[in-house]
Amino acid sequence: MVWKNGRGFTDEIDRQPNDNQEELDWRLSMATIKYPGGPFSIFDNIDRTLSMIDGQDLILKLNNNTNDVIHIDKNSSPYSFPGEISITCQIHEDILIDFNVMTKRDKFRHTVERIILKKDENPMNISNLNKDIFFVIVAQGSLEINENLMRKGDAFKLIDDKQSIQI
Repeated sequence: MVWKNGRGFTDEIDRQPNDNQEELDWRLSMATIKYPGGPFSIFDNIDRTLSMIDGQDLILKLNNNTNDVIHIDKNSSPYSFPGEISITCQIHEDILIDFNVMTKRDKFRHTVERIILKKDENPMNISNLNKDIFFVIVAQGSLEINENLMRKGDAFKLIDDKQSIQI
């Protein structure tokens, strides 16, 4: 979906409800931001978290305040913020790709964790013991989950306590 300001587009990974309307309970997506960036859309009653997938530096100016600036790169922790806040982003390259999680504040909450895995490490087992909705998103490289090869941009969803995966 193309952004309203024309400065990027969003590829949805999953959302609830899945009806392509603007109203949402939660959404996971990857966004491609075009140079030079621009304002983020306002989402009332939505909590958001951004992580960098591809690019060098995502600069977020909060509330049009040049002294309130956040820099996000591939090594940054995920950055969380309320959807009501006015944010303008700036990039210094042709395109940048970020990962975005959005949840309706009065219905859901979310956490985003960046885990860096190395080829020579022991496999990691993940179970959905809390019966939450749980996603694994491949941000860089490739990953084998339950003997299935996943590449950058792929997602795996665990939806109940009977599912587990080995990475």
